Amino acid sequence: MKLLNIVHEEFSCQRDGLKICGSMFRPKGNGPFPTIVVSHEFMINRLSTLQYAIMFARMGYAAFCYDFNGGGSISQSEGKTTDMSVLTEVKDLKAVIDYVGKQPYTDMDNFNLMGCSQGGFVSALVAAELGADFVKKLVLFYPALSIPDDARKGSMIMAKFDPKDVPDRLFCGPIILGRQYVTDVLEMDPMAMISKYRGPVLICFGTKDHIVDYKYGVQAYEAYKAADEAAVASGELKEMPMVWLDSIKNGEHAFPFPPHKSDALNTVKEFMAGRQEVMRVDVALKTMTFKRKGALLDWDIPFGGKAIGNFFNGTVRDGAHDQRYYGIGTADVTADYYIDGKDCAGEDATVHVVNKGVSRKARAAAAGPNASARTTSPWKPVVSTTSITLDFMNHTEAFARLRQRGYKGPLVRIFMDYDATK
Repeated sequence: MKLLNIVHEEFSCQRDGLKICGSMFRPKGNGPFPTIVVSHEFMINRLSTLQYAIMFARMGYAAFCYDFNGGGSISQSEGKTTDMSVLTEVKDLKAVIDYVGKQPYTDMDNFNLMGCSQGGFVSALVAAELGADFVKKLVLFYPALSIPDDARKGSMIMAKFDPKDVPDRLFCGPIILGRQYVTDVLEMDPMAMISKYRGPVLICFGTKDHIVDYKYGVQAYEAYKAADEAAVASGELKEMPMVWLDSIKNGEHAFPFPPHKSDALNTVKEFMAGRQEVMRVDVALKTMTFKRKGALLDWDIPFGGKAIGNFFNGTVRDGAHDQRYYGIGTADVTADYYIDGKDCAGEDATVHVVNKGVSRKARAAAAGPNASARTTSPWKPVVSTTSITLDFMNHTEAFARLRQRGYKGPLVRIFMDYDATK
């Protein structure tokens, strides 16, 4: 696979005599680079996670993805599906981490984990075992924390069985599972186990997930928050780490629709940069007018909309407009608007946003030598407010991500450093 300014190598390592096959992506150069290992879903292989590893490489990381042993008929790693379970996959992930730590270009002082579905459950368990001193950040995409409950119900994916008398083999669609897949999780309390991790956690979960119910994302978020609060109260932690549940509205398992995946990936990029979302503006375009000024097209686009978030909720004030100048090979875009509403303390407040487009060249310069302009936002907002509670907005740098939605208008997401928002 050829990628501009990205090094791609295949690798292999061993776990209990079984070969694990994987792929590595990193920026050109000697490093050391911040490092992340990405774990895939049930019954497939690392092909589903290549896009995430490549994204991280473009962000300046050494990123590794791999096939679980016994993961399925399309897995390149060794092992039988009848020997695979969540706990054997925990061993696989730890073996990959051991391999990753021996590479000369990896920075294990900045090591992170990401996992999807069953790989998310596995990553959460490993993060809890290794601790926040080792795993600096944890990203969970639709983690399959329902697996123990499903086992106790006798219904796992396509397999049906008596949980009190588990058969040696379970037929689960295209693969056959072994008894161990069920018995390894029957007594698990997943929320208690994963919430032993005390570092920053991002959970991205679709609200319409029909494979792993969205409620498990909410339960995980609440478990992490409660455990961290108890740790702060006891003196184990000095302050609360960021725990973020990004609820992808109408999102399905694996985020098959591009807008949902785009939102989730933008969240990951901001989370890894240490930022959290402070507000999103659901823009509603009204009309469009334009006039020609020499070689330029001058567009004026009035709009309305709603702002929602944990910090502030309100309505875009009349008079909001998006001013755009388009020339040959150039564009100058500025949105200027006020939002009236209530802050998180319940007080009346106004937020003023001026959101400007930033060129790709300027983004690349700001991102640093190991990052790509493709991973940074083309928008640079300036945010201010009348709210005393939200005064941090008046002196904190803001960042924006926009998802265009045609004539409806963009969804504008505004982020700030987590430390400033605490």
